[in-house]
Amino acid sequence: MGGNALAQEKLFALRKAIAKIEGKPAAEGLSPAGGDAVVPVSDASGASANDLGRLLPEGFPVGAMIEVRGAAMRDATSVSGFGLGLCLSCRPDRSGKRILWIGERSVAREAGLPYASGLVDYGFRPGELLHAMPRKLEDALWLADAALSRNAFSAVMLEVQGNPRGFGLTESRRLSLKAKAGGGFLLLLRQSGEEEASSASLRLRIEPAPAAARFLAGGSMLGGSIGNPVFHLVPEKSRLAAPAGLTLEWNPHDRLFSPAASPSSGRARPFRPAHPGALVSPAFDRQAGATALGDVVAFERAS
Repeated sequence: MGGNALAQEKLFALRKAIAKIEGKPAAEGLSPAGGDAVVPVSDASGASANDLGRLLPEGFPVGAMIEVRGAAMRDATSVSGFGLGLCLSCRPDRSGKRILWIGERSVAREAGLPYASGLVDYGFRPGELLHAMPRKLEDALWLADAALSRNAFSAVMLEVQGNPRGFGLTESRRLSLKAKAGGGFLLLLRQSGEEEASSASLRLRIEPAPAAARFLAGGSMLGGSIGNPVFHLVPEKSRLAAPAGLTLEWNPHDRLFSPAASPSSGRARPFRPAHPGALVSPAFDRQAGATALGDVVAFERAS
């Protein structure tokens, strides 16, 4: 933690010296423009040991491009869920504008489409998310470029599968400059892709993590329940010395990330069989079973 603070101090001093040489104000470039935003990630005590904003020296300012990726297609929902939460939490001052999600058709065939009721449960307000699904990668890049140019959205999420040939360092650089020039926020979702060179200031690998049980009103935890979504973040590219990994929990009511509670906290989940109850239902509406065996004797004659 001390090393990270020392690195930030050195970086700020270097920026101050560069600004002095260029004749610019000393404070320029040292803090986010317009107060737009550091992701408020902290626990109840105000500590920020796992603060997501510390991965960037200036937090998440306007004009940023961040990349999150999943190693396999089975993690697609975790990558998308974290991306949606990041877009909601990092731009609180622009809540009046919508979020644009430019989806990938091949990913939708594997992981499904956004569900309106599920988005509301996740923290979205009705009409806050606009989902588009172009047919070609070229159309998706054009749409992202146009959205960043007009600055009509609070955040733009561009989803790609793997490492397509039509989206490399050149295209990444162009979108990064467009976001910086227009003061937009661009989040690249790379589903089932490998690490590659890009202009993103921060790249995170997202993995699903076990969720803790739900808290009751009295402060105890409801055993056997499933709480808020939890994500494990592995920084792969950062301007500062990044921690080995972060485990964050998404709170849909406050629309914030916070350090995740241990799944083992609270009461242990009771053991329940996969299929409780009798394996075979009792017989009904059938003939009676065979009588018990015994000695056969002569019956009395009727007459």
